[in-house]
Amino acid sequence: MASLDLPFQHRILLIEDDNLSLFAASEILFRLTAMVDIARDVEEANERLNTTPYDLVISDINLPDGTGMDIIRCAYSDAKSKNKTTPFVALTAHQDKKKHQTILDSGFIDVVMKPLSLARAYLYLERCSLSNDELAPAELAVIDLKLGMKRISAGNDEKAVIAIGMLIDSLEEDIVELKRLQVNNNIEGVREILHKIKGGLEYSGVPRLQRYIALLYSEVQANADLATLQPLFDIIYEQTALLTTAYQELVADRRGCDLI
Repeated sequence: MASLDLPFQHRILLIEDDNLSLFAASEILFRLTAMVDIARDVEEANERLNTTPYDLVISDINLPDGTGMDIIRCAYSDAKSKNKTTPFVALTAHQDKKKHQTILDSGFIDVVMKPLSLARAYLYLERCSLSNDELAPAELAVIDLKLGMKRISAGNDEKAVIAIGMLIDSLEEDIVELKRLQVNNNIEGVREILHKIKGGLEYSGVPRLQRYIALLYSEVQANADLATLQPLFDIIYEQTALLTTAYQELVADRRGCDLI
């Protein structure tokens, strides 16, 4: 039974055939949740996915009897699968970006270079909590300093404010590039820039924009024509401007308090 002291109560399937990598990754995951199942190959993984619903699957790509892409393909298409919408994260030792994109195109939400870090595992489990939240994106906070503090392990909210400022600085350039790629219907380019933005959002307390970016990224993965996603792109641009305004007001308010 999971300890109440652990930060998450999610059930995870870890798929890995290398003993050392399996030991290292499982030790990290057990520090976050006690509910971790193990599979060492495609066959064993498919058996577990057909009988047990998971909140997250973390899978090595190269396995003795196939690949992690074989597993996700089966999980998402097999009528017996209990994990048709479960997020999958890929573990790999390969640095080839083209191979990484092939993995993402198969349905994985991210590709992680081995070894799996505690910080990265924490972010994925936190993302599961966010995705299971019943709130609609518009009901989420534009800025959540407590969430930001947790994500960067900060002892005060000042560092969370700094992190959001750094995020906004990078977003200015990224959004300009996203608009250019969208106009040119450059699907691969849009995927890449959204993947970059998603990574930055994981280290800041901005849950509303994070949810909308996740939705857009998911839709881009499934659509060949970006024009059909114009309403969602418009929301992203509106929410980015709203975040900038909210941040400026937050900083101004804090400065005002300092002068009192």
